[in-house]
Amino acid sequence: MPKDKYLIFHIDAYSPETIPLAKLADYMTEFAALLGRDNAVHFGGLTSGSTKLAAIVEYEDVPKVTARLGDLRRGSAAKDVMKVFEAIDTRLANDNATGRIYVEDQEGSAELLTFPGRTKPKALTYGPFNQEGHLDGILISVGGKDESISIRLQNGDVTHANCETNRTIARDMGKHLFELIRIHGTGRWTREADGAWTLLRFRIHRFEVLKQDSLREVVSILRAVRGNGWKEIKEPLAELADLRGDEDEMH
Repeated sequence: MPKDKYLIFHIDAYSPETIPLAKLADYMTEFAALLGRDNAVHFGGLTSGSTKLAAIVEYEDVPKVTARLGDLRRGSAAKDVMKVFEAIDTRLANDNATGRIYVEDQEGSAELLTFPGRTKPKALTYGPFNQEGHLDGILISVGGKDESISIRLQNGDVTHANCETNRTIARDMGKHLFELIRIHGTGRWTREADGAWTLLRFRIHRFEVLKQDSLREVVSILRAVRGNGWKEIKEPLAELADLRGDEDEMH
């Protein structure tokens, strides 16, 4: 009579006596999600020594589960399955552990999948670099008492708050408060481990007004930005007109 299979998830950093219960529950949940086949995979116990989670896979579903792990091993698994694998691997790395899944039966054991965990090469941060370029956004702030004046632009949910220029350029920019502009200059950037770019500083050399929006259009743009307070202002047009009333004033 065909028998069910035992799949073992081996975690080398803990023993059953030392692993925190909440952490064990997290690993069990992710292990189950990785195997899939919810109704055909059952808890098979926790063995002594290093932490070894055993899952019993019903005979009829063994080919589907092992094929799923094979896809992961070859890097051809579906995105949602890869996401679970990466979550487990990240958890292992944070616990200074490695892991592996193997099948165990009367004929012995065979490894199906490994998790690099702590042995995975660390992603690197590159930079900082200087790069000539430009940034677009609504000018929302011009201010400062020193020779270097701080500038802030709003572009959707992103605020460029670490921009600066000299007083001469800042005085001209102040005439275009709450208008859409493009600033040109030198940015200092770093490339983070996840591939995202972070702007450390942007020195403005010149700027241009991109579009002469009406006050009503500007209000619509500002109100679309979450959490900036413009939705609560009862008379936004009057507020903007008041802010822009003195072209020579720094804000």
